[in-house]
Amino acid sequence: MTILDIEREKEIGLTPKAVQKRPLSVLFSLGQGLAYLLCLILALEVFFYIVGVGDSEHIRPDRYLGYNLIAGKRVTQRKEGFGQFKINSFAMQNDEIKKEKPAGVYRIAVFGDSYIESLQVARLDNFLSRLQAKLNERLQRDGRQGLKVEVLNFGVSNYSTAQSYLRYKVLGSQFKPDLVIHNCRVEEVSKLLPMTTDNLLFVRPVLFADYNRHVTYDDTCVREYFQSAAGRRMLTCDWLRANSRIWGVVSVMREQFGRFLENPDLLLSFAPKSSSSDSGLPTDETRANFTKCYWYMMDAQLFNFARQCRQDGSDFMILRTPMIRPCQHTLTDNQIETDLLNRSAKDMKVEVLNLDERYRRWAGSTTDDGTNFSSGGHFTAVMHEWVAQQLADQVYSRLPR
Repeated sequence: MTILDIEREKEIGLTPKAVQKRPLSVLFSLGQGLAYLLCLILALEVFFYIVGVGDSEHIRPDRYLGYNLIAGKRVTQRKEGFGQFKINSFAMQNDEIKKEKPAGVYRIAVFGDSYIESLQVARLDNFLSRLQAKLNERLQRDGRQGLKVEVLNFGVSNYSTAQSYLRYKVLGSQFKPDLVIHNCRVEEVSKLLPMTTDNLLFVRPVLFADYNRHVTYDDTCVREYFQSAAGRRMLTCDWLRANSRIWGVVSVMREQFGRFLENPDLLLSFAPKSSSSDSGLPTDETRANFTKCYWYMMDAQLFNFARQCRQDGSDFMILRTPMIRPCQHTLTDNQIETDLLNRSAKDMKVEVLNLDERYRRWAGSTTDDGTNFSSGGHFTAVMHEWVAQQLADQVYSRLPR
């Protein structure tokens, strides 16, 4: 620093010591700003947690199963009704439970997709909780206080039969269930084949089968997903997805913005609505041909699922539940699938409780006004109660005397 520089800084009130302190004051200001930002983020996280915002993400990538629930995550769902609960430490949509089965307990493990997972209603209102309550109430009425029933929820959104079977092998079998119920809802065959996707909810391993019912695990699509940009992004953001409500809000906004880019008309109230004729759904003939062509894979998967349960000392039964056709308010029908399921179950000596047929008789209609099915096609609390009653009547006779 020259004499002229020093004289100039003296004129404006700066001394050499002040010049030396200036970088420190800048660093202090930056640190102070960062501290304020962190406090703001923390306050926003706490606020979002209290009001239940940003809690909708509940699955994470899994290299064996494709994806799984986020253990310990609190989930708040508002798309179809309202549900708020915490995924337990075993990544189950269930209250905390010990693996060791207490004496005098009859355990029922239920597997399937979002119809079993039941995020659309409160946990106490889903049909698994109602089934447990009804069976225990009946045991009390019959003076059988020495026996208690536990119903465990192993459902995961959009899981295929193959994924449910694999989930039983890696997790469900550890709980030593006395009865395993697998839900083959209508159009279960739609999830048989592998697919390349950027959507985590469609990332699935496949159990290919031969005509001798031998199955082979194939994770090609899962590995492709993990190697894709979408998969790497999911892995990078895994901690944030599991713990940050702000990230949850940003993710929803990003998803909605992506949909808008694909179809800007979504923002316009006068945008044309899709009719059933242009909804892109396959014809009944196409669905029937697909079912007949690939049923051998479903048959083999169910056969191996049932055999594994029996080897582990568990009974096995199949639950068939109705489903609303996508984009419409009418029940999905696939009679070929129903016939083939009954034939496979008879050959395997497995009981099928067909609530699709019962529901059509009970409701007296193939359409629904929102009483029994939500806008997205899942069960309302009314429907959960009805399913629980049907199951309770069927399962009670299986309880040990």
